[in-house]
Amino acid sequence: MTDFKEQAQLTMDEIFNLVESEYEDFEVDFEEENIRIESLKDKSVFIISMHSPTSQIWLSSPRSGAHHFEKSLSNSSQWVSTRDSKLELFDLLKSELSQ
Repeated sequence: MTDFKEQAQLTMDEIFNLVESEYEDFEVDFEEENIRIESLKDKSVFIISMHSPTSQIWLSSPRSGAHHFEKSLSNSSQWVSTRDSKLELFDLLKSELSQ
């Protein structure tokens, strides 16, 4: 398994566990390299995918649209947006799931 796949898989596991333990208004499913998070309130769906060709994690959000995240060069535990380096995957996801 490549370094990207190992790191991305760990991150995907963290996201799955976070949603499952902290957000009871969401149903979360993990299939292959995708996580599907569905709101039980309004049926909105978030999709998080590992994208190996670009070594990125992609987020499709019903609240803010599409985002691509790369491993941070300064903090190996963070995934930062390719459009805005101040935007971090977990911070954005937590914010949007809390809305």
